[in-house]
Amino acid sequence: MKHIYQILLTLLCLLLTNQACAQIEVQLQPVRKDFVVGENVALKITITNQTDATLHLANNPGRPWLNITLTKRGEQGLVSPMALVRYPEVTLTPGSTRSFEFNLKTMYRLTTAGNYTAIATLRMPDGKSTYGSNRAMFTLTTGGKIRDFNIQARGQRINLSLRLANISGKPCLFGQATNLDTNQIIGACFLAEYLNFMRPSVLLDSAFNMHVLCQSTPDFYTYSVMDTHGRRSSAKLYKRVGATVDLISTGKGILTVGVIPYVAPAPGKENVRKASERPF
Repeated sequence: MKHIYQILLTLLCLLLTNQACAQIEVQLQPVRKDFVVGENVALKITITNQTDATLHLANNPGRPWLNITLTKRGEQGLVSPMALVRYPEVTLTPGSTRSFEFNLKTMYRLTTAGNYTAIATLRMPDGKSTYGSNRAMFTLTTGGKIRDFNIQARGQRINLSLRLANISGKPCLFGQATNLDTNQIIGACFLAEYLNFMRPSVLLDSAFNMHVLCQSTPDFYTYSVMDTHGRRSSAKLYKRVGATVDLISTGKGILTVGVIPYVAPAPGKENVRKASERPF
């Protein structure tokens, strides 16, 4: 009888533990499925407190309340992090949900293309109980090179390249900056969706910023600028007004030809448009 009682008590404890696990939900989701190597890799975490108690998540010395582990397909073990990350404290009242995004690039050296999987582990205030998230999968790609320039900036030899990659089934243009002395990617950024009706116009200005003008929809063009750190400094929509669309370099800098800035109509003044003609 005593043996049966112990078995029943163990089963009851397991049942209560499983119910408690179901009361804390942790969801992890990349903001996109595909990224170009060098880009910020943004993941969104959502935590739902389905208990009847307020949950306060805080960092302890050497032990943050949230931990992200990363693996790469085809490689054994975990990807080694660069440093221990301390996340902001979070308080969840009963029944509440909190979400925030973080940049995986600040935690790991994501320098090679491949398929990656991230898992978030939440550590409870007791320091012992943990709750794991789903598997958040994303891909890093190098894309295809369209145009590049070798420059000298900040005492470094830098390659600036315009690259084409399919993101969520859509062709998109990205800029990428690489240190040629160390062969390390400095940074990369999204520039525009790309409609392959015309080859992108690409020029450098006197400060070695890379200017890119491309067609993004049948009616709209995107004019983007990337600096030597691989960061997008501006992006604007343009409408076609001439037969020839291009960028030209003059004594006044980089100028557009055949397009003018697009100004969105005032609310209530929009014309009904086909979805394919709307700016992205």
